[in-house]
Amino acid sequence: MKKRAKIMVLVLVGVLVTGVAAAQFAKTEDAIQYRKAVMVLIGHHFKQMGAVVQGKADYDQKVFTANAEVVKTQATLPWNAFLEPGTDKGDTTMSSAVFKKKDDFLKTAEAFQADTALLAEAAQGADLNGLKAPFNAVAQNCKACHKAFRK
Repeated sequence: MKKRAKIMVLVLVGVLVTGVAAAQFAKTEDAIQYRKAVMVLIGHHFKQMGAVVQGKADYDQKVFTANAEVVKTQATLPWNAFLEPGTDKGDTTMSSAVFKKKDDFLKTAEAFQADTALLAEAAQGADLNGLKAPFNAVAQNCKACHKAFRK
């Protein structure tokens, strides 16, 4: 009987976790707010690195690496929130092209994630000159996505 009770508890926990994951965005506005918050964080940390790369701020490897790690982590988060139906309407700059060209959008998202990972890796040991190319690759990803998928 104890074994059966344990199995039932595990099944119940699994159902609850799945239900929470499926209901992550109960409303369209929740998905929009989530992805905007992630993008604000990415922008904040990326701008700090940009100031260093452009020579407007001093290079501190520890700070640069921390910013690169935050961007790398955040780069994995917003994509499901972009794909929620109806999130191209309302308080958003997202274009409906995300839905019309979903495969292209996802390729752009994957490239962004890959390049942010390369930037974070480079930040671990490269000098400032060694960070410019991976930083610029991430910046190009941002520009390409905004051009194609932003109103």
